[in-house]
This record gives sequence, C-alpha cells and structure tokens, in this order.
Amino acid sequence: MSAISDVKWAAQSPHVMSTPKLKFGDFELDAAGYELSRKGHPIKLERIPMELLLLLVDRHGQLVTRGEILQELWGKDVYLDTDNSINTAISKIRVVLRDDPENPAFIKTLSGKGYRFIAPITVLQETQETATQSAPKQGNSDGGRLVTRVVDGGTAGDVAVVGASPLHSKFPPERRRWWARFSLAGVVLAGSIAAWGWRDSLARLVRPRPSPVIRSLAVLPLENLTGDASQEYFADGMTDALITDLAQIGTLRVISRASIMRYKGVRKPLPEIARELGVDGIVEGTVVRSAGRIRITSQLIYAPSDQHLWARSYESDLSDVVKLQGEVAQAIAGQVLAALTADERLHIVRQPTHSVEAYQLYLQGRYFLNQRTRRGVQKSVELFEQAVEKDPNFALAYAGIADAYNFTNILGVKAPRESSLKAEAAATKALALDPQLGEAHTALGLVKSHYYFDFAGAQREFLKALEFNPNYANVHLFYAGAYLTPMGRHEEAIAEMKKALEVDPLSLPINNMMGETYVWAGEYDRAQRQFQHALDLEPTFSLAHFCYADLLKEMGRYEEAIKQNETGELLLGASPEEAGASAAEFQKALQVGPRSYWKKNLEMTLKEYKRAGTGYSPAIGVASAYARVGDVENAFKWLDKSFQDREGQEITLVRWLPDFKSLHTDPRFADLLRRMGLPN
Repeated sequence: MSAISDVKWAAQSPHVMSTPKLKFGDFELDAAGYELSRKGHPIKLERIPMELLLLLVDRHGQLVTRGEILQELWGKDVYLDTDNSINTAISKIRVVLRDDPENPAFIKTLSGKGYRFIAPITVLQETQETATQSAPKQGNSDGGRLVTRVVDGGTAGDVAVVGASPLHSKFPPERRRWWARFSLAGVVLAGSIAAWGWRDSLARLVRPRPSPVIRSLAVLPLENLTGDASQEYFADGMTDALITDLAQIGTLRVISRASIMRYKGVRKPLPEIARELGVDGIVEGTVVRSAGRIRITSQLIYAPSDQHLWARSYESDLSDVVKLQGEVAQAIAGQVLAALTADERLHIVRQPTHSVEAYQLYLQGRYFLNQRTRRGVQKSVELFEQAVEKDPNFALAYAGIADAYNFTNILGVKAPRESSLKAEAAATKALALDPQLGEAHTALGLVKSHYYFDFAGAQREFLKALEFNPNYANVHLFYAGAYLTPMGRHEEAIAEMKKALEVDPLSLPINNMMGETYVWAGEYDRAQRQFQHALDLEPTFSLAHFCYADLLKEMGRYEEAIKQNETGELLLGASPEEAGASAAEFQKALQVGPRSYWKKNLEMTLKEYKRAGTGYSPAIGVASAYARVGDVENAFKWLDKSFQDREGQEITLVRWLPDFKSLHTDPRFADLLRRMGLPN
C-alpha cells in the first residue's frame, strides 16, 4: 500500500461528536448506523451480506479467504455449506452495488481463494460542534465538513482524510497517536498504518456489534389481517407450518404449537411472554390473503430487552405459498445464526406439494386436528384424504392422516383394530415419500407399540423421529408413554417428558401426561404438584380433573376425589343435577367405607359401558373396576379382552397402573406381560 502524503484530522476540540461514513463509487456505508445508501437513498441489505460487505471493506485491498469469511461471520465450529451460503451473500452484495462479476468495480473474485474489495474508499466525517463557542474555521471552505480525496500515487486500497483543522499542528506526536486511537475521527489509512494502529480503529468502526444470542424461539400466532374469519385456519396453518419448518433445526429450541396458540389474540408484553415460555427470541407477524396473492410480514425480537433485530415482508402468488413459507423460515434461521445441516436446509426449502388446493386442504386438516375433539379429528381425516387426492405424493398429508387415525383411537372415536391399521398404512406411505419425516416416524411408532406390541420397532421409530425433528413435542411425549414407561424405565420417561415440556411448556395434555408419568413411577407427591400446575394453567381442563381424582383415590383422599370427578363431569357437559347426583351416590357409598365406594364405581362403570352400545368403549376400564373390588376372575377376563382388542394405549401400561396392583402375584398377570413382550 502506498503512503499518503497529506493527512489532516477533523477535530477542533474534545467536544466534537462524529459519525463515520465510508464512501466508494456512488455508495455510502454508515458503519456505525449499519446502513448502506446510494446518493442519499437507503438500500436494504440483509444482515449476513451486510456483515460480509463490512468485512471486505475493513480488509480493503487484501485477499479475504473463504475460510476467514466463514470464521468471522459464522464461527469456526459451525457446520455450514460455505459454497452456497457465501456465494449467496456475495451475489446479494453484487446486486445492490450493481457490480458485474466479469468486470468488477467493487469486489474481485480470486477463484478458489476468496475475495478482494478493490474500489477506492474514502472516509467521510461529519462533525457537530458541542462547545459553547465554535472554534474558528481553518483550512477549508466547508465550515467544518470534511472533504476527502485519494492522493495521487495511491492505489485502489489507499484512503486519505482531509479535515477542517490540522491536528498535526495542535498536538505533539504522542497526543496525535492517542487521538487517532480513541477519537471516532481518528482513522488513518496510509503508509504509517502499523505505527498508528489504524486497523483496530477501523475494525471498531465498521464491524457491527454482535447480535444477541438466540438459542430458543417462539413463533407467536400470525395475525389474520384478511378481515374474513373463515380464513382463520389459513393464518393458524401458516403459523403451524412455520413452527414445523423451524423445528427441524437441531441447534434451536422451538416452542410447539399448543403452547403458542394460548397467546392467540392475547396482548401481552413480549418480555413477559418470553419469560413464560423460557425463550430468547420471539417471532411475530401477520398474514394477508387477497385476490390470489399472499403477504407475510414477520419480525424477530430479542425478547429479554424487547429489541427488534430484523423485520421483513414477503409477498407472492398463492400458488407459491409453500415456497414463500420456506423463505420466511430460512430468513429467520439465518437471523438467529442457527447452524443448519444439509438435511435441515433441505427440509426447510423443500416444497411438500406443488398443489395449492392440496396445501390449503392440509392446513384446514391440521386446524381441525389441533382442536383435539372427536368432531375435529373426524373432520381432519376427511380433509387430509382430500389433500392426497389432489396430490398423491404429498407426504405431510399422509402423516396427517396417520396422526388423525391415531387420535381417533386415543379419543375413543374408533376401535384400535380399525384406526391403527389405517394409521399404519398412511404413515408407511408418508415415509416412502419422505424417509426423514419425523411426524410419520412418530405415528408409526405409536402403531408398533400400541397395536403390535412391537416395542423394539417402536423405539427405532421414535429415535428416528427424535433425530429428524428434536423439537417435535409429541415424539418426546409418546417415546415416554408408549415405550419407556411400559418398559419400566421411569427415570428416562420422566426426563423425556421434561424435554416435551421444554418445547411445549403450556400444553395442557403434556402437563397432564407429566403428572401421569409421575403416578406410573410411584412419585405421588410430584404427581400431585404437577396436576395442580396443570389446573393452574387451565382450571377448565376436564382430563386433568379426572386424572387428579384417580391419584387422590390412590392416596386415600376420597372426598377430594369425588369433588374433582364432579368438576370434570360438569366441564364435559353434564348438567349440575346429573353431576351432583353422581357425586351424592359416591358420597353415600363412601360413608360405608372404601370397599363400598369401589363397588359403586364398578356399578357406574358397567352402566357406562352398556350405554356405549355399538360405540367404542375400552374394556380395560371395566377390568380395573373389577380389580378394585377384588373380583380377580372378571378382572382377567376383561384384561384379556383388552389385549385381544389391541387397546395398547392402556394395556401396555398395566404393570404400572395402580388399579391392578392386587393382580401382580397372579401367574396370569406375568403371562399377560409376556404375551406383550413387557418386563414383569
């Protein structure tokens, strides 16, 4: 680099405030303000390309290798497809700078090596007097505004700064060195650079402060701005899809949908939401769908300080909605500096279907399935099946069918022999189309455990699902309840349930299942605290009342159990007269003693089973009622029926259900466990 013969400084007093700007061609780069502009008009440039531009400018005239770029921008231990990521960033810089790669004016590519910023750079410095009296103007006609020039004989990498008053004449050399290092005006790019420490000064000016670290993220429900309530499913579906895309990233903890949807329509400060969910970052945005077009706006906030890090609007034809969704997910992933593996990137950018109709049907199906009601699950099956009619290669829709049929079993809509086989067929088809689809592996794992009692096969499917989608709360839930607990691995089951709660902390079913997991492990005190926590989250959650009642009965607290059951019945729709009458019958029986209470329970259970008629009602409920009154023969008769009916959701847990403790010493109990392949 050639020496620059004439350098003057813009510093008329210690009260001068300054903001550095770098100029090359028609462009100005405000390093401190993190902004690029052309002839006074700001130019939008994403964060990674902006940081790369700042790095190249900082190292102007020098070769910056691809390895150095990777280390400076992403960190040396981060896995990254450098060819793709760096090339993309360079391309975006060239576009905004209008730089021809074949005949570059700004960035020269050194094939196989890296890049060099070749344009002449000047450092502009605007000064603002803050002293009581302005110092007299010296040496230029701009009244304190710096003028700049590249000195004759300088190379493209040389920069000179010519200022309003000569610092050389006001301070001795030692003082000038101090000012050069600590004043924002002190940037010298000349032959004496090494002595003046210019590199440290410029680096502080042009390199942005590191962004806050985001290791966990919550995508709040996208707001439907369409003005049409019937399009609510679309906004919810896009939220769900965005969460699913981001959940593929193993280095990022992403909160699941069930916890997120509790904030739909809720106005709370973002730092408060972040504390409740235990996350660093919040994504919020809107969806507008109109006249065949869709627009998604989103912004990323560092929640602890409510600091906006990034915002962008995306718009496309409705036919490109899936691609658009992937672009949003990629942009968010880039902003949080998540290190994407090749498979993670592939899943984010991959379009699951090219059929707009199929995708809309899929979104509607997820909307109804997420209601977790009998009617909603049945409706979701219809919609998913319509989606695969539109696109027979739509793997996600087949996974939706598998999920829906599994839930028809869980919710008692269909018998396992009908629902499980259909779930298996759909999950198998989904995996034939996409072997890395975590939802499909989870659905197939449930079928293997609950229907075939193939626990080794179930474990393989659950572990694959965890590998491909570690942020999928349901796989943690079902791995614990459909494999680890049946196998008697209680501490591991509890740990897995805690992982489910990490990604879905406000999910009512998962919080309730955590309580059940403690019960099956014999941890009654912890179970009680967990059920109380679930009811604190949502006092109207009927299932938690029933499960808590079962625990209270096991603890001998029958009066409290009767009250919890009565509350649960009311929440399920029973009239106060019906619920009150049932509670009164149990109270009357309890006055005689616990055995009379359990006889009344058997009577009511048999009545309920007969009332179901041709509908599906689990046989294991009748077995447990017989076991409680000591009728061993009938208990085993109904347990065998439960086994034959493949009621895997219940029968696989028989070793750990308190109702059946009295049967443990009977040889038939050990034989039942052996037939299912479970440890005694």
